[in-house]
Amino acid sequence: MAAHGKFGKPCPRCGIPIQRIVYASRETNYCPECQTRGRLLADRALSRLLKRDWPRTLQELEAIRTPGRA
Repeated sequence: MAAHGKFGKPCPRCGIPIQRIVYASRETNYCPECQTRGRLLADRALSRLLKRDWPRTLQELEAIRTPGRA
């Protein structure tokens, strides 16, 4: 419950940004570091669309968000 409704804000335990999964009218917020050991959970519709381009880790997601960094 520490991540509930806090998408994009830092996790109270580790400081990593809270991520979100949206399915139909439901939303789940989670900390990828504390709850999934750094692995991003797949948003069913978006991950199917992106297939192999879907980021698997938080580092891959950050690399996509900031193209100048590697």
